[in-house]
Amino acid sequence: MNLFNPGAVFGVVGGDFRQAALAKGLSEGGYPVRVFCIERPPQFLPSQLCCENLDGLSGCDAVVLPLPVSNDDRLLNAPLNTACVPLSDLFSRCRSDALLFGGKVSPAQQRLAQQFGHTIHDYLEREEMAVLNAVPTAEGAVNLAMNERASTLWESRCLVTGFGRCAKALAVLLKGFGARVTVAARREGDLAFARTLGLQTIPLRQLQEVLPQQEIVFNTIPAPVLTRPLLEQLQPECLIIDLASRPGGVDFEAAGELGLKTIWALSLPGKVAPITAGGIIRDTVLHMMADLAGSCPPSPILSK
Repeated sequence: MNLFNPGAVFGVVGGDFRQAALAKGLSEGGYPVRVFCIERPPQFLPSQLCCENLDGLSGCDAVVLPLPVSNDDRLLNAPLNTACVPLSDLFSRCRSDALLFGGKVSPAQQRLAQQFGHTIHDYLEREEMAVLNAVPTAEGAVNLAMNERASTLWESRCLVTGFGRCAKALAVLLKGFGARVTVAARREGDLAFARTLGLQTIPLRQLQEVLPQQEIVFNTIPAPVLTRPLLEQLQPECLIIDLASRPGGVDFEAAGELGLKTIWALSLPGKVAPITAGGIIRDTVLHMMADLAGSCPPSPILSK
């Protein structure tokens, strides 16, 4: 169902291959699309959609920013672009009545957008986005583990710290490979849920009790979890994969000094499954716009 008035234009700005896939999906769905700040588009993105500068933003009715919007609250997250783009420059070029969407929007980014009369609607806060995005993240983590080790996941002892959406998807996937999975979490409810899935569990406060036996540790908690005293309990050949967003949950300096192989695997969906991940963002944004259509004043893009 077309939710928008005829001729409404989407602007897709910055980001990685997920954004390129998002733009392609919107275009194939019949929506006019302009792509900005992607100077090195993948082959699947038609080059005619790409704009050389930000001037065309003023003609966009909806603007979809990347996940995350920025890594420092100042510059657009645009790894496929050579030039640095200040967020202030971007916001100043958006039409005052345009709808803005972005992922993992920080308070500082929201305040900056509001200075230019905009509100950024955070698609990562949507439940369907968080749940579905956990799937390519989990698959990417498993792919990393398989590439980094000379042993099968089958019968490998794997620890997953945390039990949010990503950890749930990962733990179930690992179990499907025949791994011996232990979940460490703070909440008793999470531990109980993990047990119903046939997973071993341990309270996070007792983490040190299971570390010496682990072959792979997957962290999903974006707070200090694997500190030096705990890292010292791991075997030298143990692989650590940190899936947590900044600031991460591993003392990387200590891990390096201890000779532990550690990978901070940020933005995995955009690296391992950009087409799927871009489609998830597309669908989430369209669902958000459908919701906004019932709660917002009339807008050039929202249908009545």
